[in-house]
Amino acid sequence: MKDHSVTKNLVDEVEEQRHEVVVDSYTQMWSELINQFKAGDVEIDPLYQRGFRWTVDQQTRYIESLLLNIPTPPIFLAEKQNGSFEVIDGLQRFSTVVKFFCEEIKGVASNVSAAGVPVENDLNIPTVLSHAPILKGLEKLSRATMPDTLLRTLRYARVQVILLKKESSPLAKFNVFTRLNRSGTTLSNQEIRNCSARLTESQFADQLMAVANSDFVCDALRMSVKDRASMGVQESILRLIAFGNYKPTTAKLEDFLDEVMYSISSGGMKFDENEKKKVTDVFKVIHNAYPDGEAFRFRKNGKFTGGFSPNLFDIVAVGIYLNLSKCKKISVERMRKLIVELHDQDEAIKLTGAGSNARLKMIGRVAFGKKWFSKG
Repeated sequence: MKDHSVTKNLVDEVEEQRHEVVVDSYTQMWSELINQFKAGDVEIDPLYQRGFRWTVDQQTRYIESLLLNIPTPPIFLAEKQNGSFEVIDGLQRFSTVVKFFCEEIKGVASNVSAAGVPVENDLNIPTVLSHAPILKGLEKLSRATMPDTLLRTLRYARVQVILLKKESSPLAKFNVFTRLNRSGTTLSNQEIRNCSARLTESQFADQLMAVANSDFVCDALRMSVKDRASMGVQESILRLIAFGNYKPTTAKLEDFLDEVMYSISSGGMKFDENEKKKVTDVFKVIHNAYPDGEAFRFRKNGKFTGGFSPNLFDIVAVGIYLNLSKCKKISVERMRKLIVELHDQDEAIKLTGAGSNARLKMIGRVAFGKKWFSKG
């Protein structure tokens, strides 16, 4: 038998949340979108733009689809408070067209790729198409060499646009961007969080980046090049702030970090200079004891080995964060001893082993770290 009170509450909740999301849907010619981008009325957040990773072959197939009028997925835009628009999904497709027409947009084309950006993903360098599955004649064509008739076909090709209007709540914008970009994305979770936070017009993502760019922070973590490139350092700093100030309400770590990112970005917690200093001081304490990432590696046969361990990070970094005044006063030798000896504790072994992402184990690691480093 249905519980009608539960049903009514759920229906009311659905109605309330639906009103938070205000959308419009329409079709638009690519020429209109290109002109809007050129005028600065449609923008791509620089952090989001990092996610443009389609190969030339993929870009060629999309151009071919437009020429042949093959249906393609929509572009999602978010309306900002000033009336301009921001791309929140469809980055690969939007960037493909912008790159192909970059000479028209920029007025001049570049032959030199920006530092760290592959030529095939640099929006300032015109695309030279590769082999296409259907239209064999597209190979080696560019905007400068493509027949005018086909260029017009591209410009006048239509795409569906779904607009998240500015009347939508900040939380709705955050959730829409996060969900859209977690489906088959080439972006990391933290890259998505950073871009989502920008939609709330918060500077928190930039503040995280500023801390993450500190040499002593990077050295203390010593993450792989791949993890650093996917914002692993920033995510670890967010993780520290999250476990140091919030209690997980969900068993999924990524959902918990999403909630904290939104909470801080929307003013739920003040990340001011004092808090920033507290976070950096945690890493200074750790760096002084172990400057090459040893604090977050497991010990085997008396040596620190393996890669960065997020579970050890929860114990060590959060434990020090919650006992910072005391930890700043103890000697380097004492801090080293505390970190070494925790590896022999049965509770620590249990909390960092199998099933470590369970909610109770996440809470347990924080509690253990708080107790362990309170010894001073």
